[in-house]
Parts: sequence; C-alpha cells; structure tokens
Amino acid sequence: MTPLTPAHLEWDGDQPRAVDYEDRYFSARDPRGEVRTVFIEANRLPQRFANARRFAIGETGFGTGLNFCLTLETWREHAPPDAFLSYLSAEAHPLAPADLSRALRAQGIADGDIGTLLAQYPPPLSGLHRIHFPADRVVLTLVYGDAAPALARVQGRVDAWFLDGFAPSQNPALWNLAVFRQLGRLSGQGTTLGTFTVAGQVRRDLAEVGFALQKVPGFADKRERLIGVFSQGQPSAAGPEQVAVIGAGIAGLATACALRERGLNPTLFDPHGAGKRASGNPAALLTPHLSAGDTLRNALALSGMRATQALLGTTGVNSADSIELARGVQHHGITRHAARRLAHLVASDPGLTGGLFAVRSGEPDLPVIYYPDALGIDLGRYCRHLGAELKLRDRQVRNIQSKAEGVTVDAGEGPETFDAVVIATGAGDMTLVSGPPRPSVVGGQMTRIRAPLAAWGDFALTGKGYCLPEQDGQHWLGATYRRDAGSAGVRDADNAENLNALRWVDPALEDPAAVEVTGAWYGQRAVFPDRLPMIGAMPGQTATGGDPLPRIFLNLGYGSRGLLYAALGAQWLADRLCGLPEPLPDNLAQLFSPARFEAGKRRGR
Repeated sequence: MTPLTPAHLEWDGDQPRAVDYEDRYFSARDPRGEVRTVFIEANRLPQRFANARRFAIGETGFGTGLNFCLTLETWREHAPPDAFLSYLSAEAHPLAPADLSRALRAQGIADGDIGTLLAQYPPPLSGLHRIHFPADRVVLTLVYGDAAPALARVQGRVDAWFLDGFAPSQNPALWNLAVFRQLGRLSGQGTTLGTFTVAGQVRRDLAEVGFALQKVPGFADKRERLIGVFSQGQPSAAGPEQVAVIGAGIAGLATACALRERGLNPTLFDPHGAGKRASGNPAALLTPHLSAGDTLRNALALSGMRATQALLGTTGVNSADSIELARGVQHHGITRHAARRLAHLVASDPGLTGGLFAVRSGEPDLPVIYYPDALGIDLGRYCRHLGAELKLRDRQVRNIQSKAEGVTVDAGEGPETFDAVVIATGAGDMTLVSGPPRPSVVGGQMTRIRAPLAAWGDFALTGKGYCLPEQDGQHWLGATYRRDAGSAGVRDADNAENLNALRWVDPALEDPAAVEVTGAWYGQRAVFPDRLPMIGAMPGQTATGGDPLPRIFLNLGYGSRGLLYAALGAQWLADRLCGLPEPLPDNLAQLFSPARFEAGKRRGR
C-alpha cells in the first residue's frame, strides 16, 4: 500500500475544480443530466437493470462519486429486489471526505447515501477498497492508484464502462492504450461503454482493443460523445445457482451469506449446526496482525478488518445482542520479542496500515498501541445469528463427486446435484479435501474467571494472552495454543496457563485466592504453515462436460484468524464463482491460493 496524493480542489460556489488538472469535475449547467445522458442512458442501464440478476459496472475516474450515486438511484428504481450490482471505480487522487460530502450534497444526493459512503470511505492508500450498500445489494470497489497498473491487478468481468476523468489533453494517464487494454481484458462480448470525449486517439485506441464505437449527439455544449460495444471475447457466463456449502462455522456461514447476497441459492451442511467447534468461541478477537512497513499482509489485514466490519454491520449486530463484548483492543509489548515488534511498528508510518492503530503511552521498553476498530465478539452467538437466516441441514456429507451435470453430494439421504460445492470444514474434518498439505490441528482453550480486577474501559487487553472487559462480573481470558490434537477437551492445566499468561493485566491474578474459575471453552483450529487460509478451487480438478470452470472450492484453515479473514474470503470466493470484479488484487488473492504450497515447492522453497 502506497499513500496517494489527495485531490487538490478549488471551489466556484458548489462547483469543485481540480487545480492540478485545470478542469471541473462535472458540467456547470446540469451535472445530474450529464451523468444520466453520457453514462446511464448511453449504456442502456434502466433496461438492462430491469432484467439483471447480477451486473457489473467499471469506471475510470471516481471523482466526487456523483456517477456512482446516480447509478445507485437508477438501480433502486429499475432492478429486481434480489439483483446484485458490483461497481468498480479507479481513482488516483481521492477527494477528502469533507470535499466529497460537499460536492454530493450540492447535487441533491440523499444524506443516507452520503453517510453510508463516508462511514466506509477508505484512507488514501493504493489498492482495492470495498464499500457495501447492503439494503440495495450493491458493492462499490474503489481501485486507488494509477489506472493502468491498478486495473491490471483486478480480476472479474465488467458489463458496462463509464469512461470519465478529466479531458484527455489534461489527464493522459487515464486515456491511453495501456488503460484501454485493461478495459478490454475485463470486458466480455457485449460489454458497453459511454464517454463524453470523441478525441481521435481515444477512438483509435479503444478500437484497437476491440470496441466498436459510434458518435452520438453530445450533452449541453458538447457536440458529440461516444458509445461503444465490445465485439471480442466471450459472453459473460451465467455462473452457478445452486451451491452446497459444507461446514457451518464462520467461513461457511460468511460464504453462504455472500452467495445469497449475489442471488445464488446456498445450502449449508453441518451435522453440528451453526457456530460449533472452533467457531463457537465465546470471546474471539477481531484484531489485525501488522508488521512494520508496507507489506502484503498489512494490506490483507486492512481488507479483512473492513470486510468483517461490513458483515457485522449488514447483519444488524449490536451490543444489545450480547454479541459485541469489547470495542477496541489495547496491545502491550509484554515479551521481549513482542516489544521489539511493536517498537518497529510504532516507528513506521501509521498511514501504511490504513490508520488501523494509534500509539498509546507506555514504558520505553514496553510500548503500547491501540486498535480502535478492533472488537471482542461472542463468535458462537454471532454464527448462530447468521445461520438463523440460512438454509442449514444438520447432515454429514460423506462424499462429493464432480460430474458433467454438476457435483453430486451424498449426505445420507440420496445423492443431490449442485452447480458448485464449497468445502468449509474445520479441524479434524478434511476427508473431502484432496491433496496435501494437511493443516495442523491446534487446540485452544478460553478461561472464564471472577476476580476483583480494576476496570480499564470497554476495550480488550492483549499482549501475552488477552483479556476481555468485565461482563456480568466476569472476564474471559485466552487463549492457549497447543499442538496436541490427541488430548482434546478442557484441561485445568490450560486454565492455569491462561491465568499465568495474563498476570500482567492486574496484580489480583497473582493471588489464587482472589480468582474463581467459573467456566472454560475448548476448540480445535485448522492451521496451515503460513497461518493463512486456503480459498479457491481445489487443486487437481479437470474440466467436465465442456465446463472450463472448476466446481469444487475450498474455504478453510483460518486457524485463530477466522474473524479477521472469513468475511473477506467469502466475498472474494462469491465474486469468483459469479465472475464479478473481486475485492482483492491478484497479488493478495495469491496469498490464499490452495496451490501456493505446491508453487513454493516448484520454486525450491
């Protein structure tokens, strides 16, 4: 992630103008009419929305967001209630939130839409940033950075393009063959475009990548504009409709929610029900795992935090549900290694981590940082909350088999055929997964205590172990991490280990007479060597029945980071199945690839 230079504006009344490009953001005469004519009507969106199940729009130049907001209004008016819209927009110089709000309010955009946009508006860091409008089944993916290299990292298919941005003479970085080649790569047969310019070089470059173009009357004082249709490639594939999701932990539940949001029909299978085993953790933490400097894993953590917060927001969770147990996490460098790591993080540029942490005072050799957006969650209760709205069958899947007509699933009630299957099983239940490597099984135990601890606020404390704030006079402590799958279950020794690890929280924990253990919880995690999950097509599949796409997918192995990555992995996988623009650039998605270990072997790692 690289910090971007925000847009430098000057205002003429309510008209924003880009100083560096010497151009205005929209028509001075009728901005709303210009957007409707040049982009919405040029791409026949009202008619296409009316018949859409899933639709994707791409844009060069997000600017003030006016194009998106008016497209959202059109979507609400014309699209079926169960249709899904993905809107992808590239931007090299994002507006500051206050400027964005001022520009949109001046054009009569609803306060609710502006509020939703600003509540999730990302920091000005290069990469992909997703914003959710759950009531409308709409996602906005902002592609921050120079358009050509940024779009080159995007995977998916676009149905209509808005070619916006400033005039080609003022902004050649957005109007060139390198950018248009990416548009062609992301387009399918029948993809349309609309733009205000008819510049000769623009027309020649668009034609070279495969767009058939037509000049039509322009808007207001512009004599002409362009519309076009992509004449190469393949038509967009329909994608699966009936999907079996095996496993109803946080990964499977998040996947089913993402599939249903996109209009698919997911069926969950889990003999234990929703949110059991490792996903039954009564006191899980949503917290990023950061390193000093600009790393891929920091970018992944930022995306994961945003995706989980969006899922929590869209499912109506609040503290009244007894699901949110802590807001914010204060991290202490207790061990020598942790202190060095935090010191390096504190010395790095906080902007490189999207402002995920703030420095808090501490001893020089014991640094303290604070994650304001981190949470403590009753994960088991949250999973059951998600599962209540989904089709869940308490059956054990014994076998799956890919055939020409789909994937047959045997859950003891006769074979059923699905268009695709997602395996999201947990530790000790990998019988359906083919090929190495197998994850390690790591046990974890939480301890609940009653003790006279001094109050510190509504945030969780982490360092060596973690402790949640008081709930009903008690605290949760955790969590052990033992690679001894043969001794599953709650152990007194693990309670003692948790108490010993958390002695730094309060002197009361050093007095056995002052501490009463009131409960414990144990779960087993599936952990791969790099502590990242496997998400994507199961290796070793071959095309069947002329279908070039795999039918069996994996979404598992989250270890202790399911709350951080499961929502992000589910969004990515659902978009991959549907052929929609994905929320991760390809270099980040590769970190999750089920083939990554085999690729490492080939490189001699």
